[in-house]
Amino acid sequence: MAFSATARPSALAEMNVTPLVDVMLVLLIIFMVTAPLLSRPLDLALPQATPPIEQAKPLILSLDVAADGSLSLDDRPLSAADLRVRLDDALRSDPKAVLTLQASPDADYQQVVTALAQVRASGIQQVSWREH
Repeated sequence: MAFSATARPSALAEMNVTPLVDVMLVLLIIFMVTAPLLSRPLDLALPQATPPIEQAKPLILSLDVAADGSLSLDDRPLSAADLRVRLDDALRSDPKAVLTLQASPDADYQQVVTALAQVRASGIQQVSWREH
């Protein structure tokens, strides 16, 4: 029995792909069977969007205090006593009325404060200031 130092048995360097192909074929069959089950339509009752409700714009009143202390509501002159009555009427017609106050830079501060006190007493909640 003579062994040669140069002669070695050759090793197999190839990978056996048969089990890999078998696994891939089984996965392919599983996906082919389950795919039609997953793609069927769903019976849903989705909510429908309702159109937005248009809210009526609030009544906008414009109160002007002139330099001489005279008042005008919506460009109609009135006295301090009539102011409260007109504001109460406006608030009854629209509870969300907005008042814009515009005072002359030369107006007496007391006249502006008196007008604001009448506005507050009438119950108008939204008051804005506009420069003259």
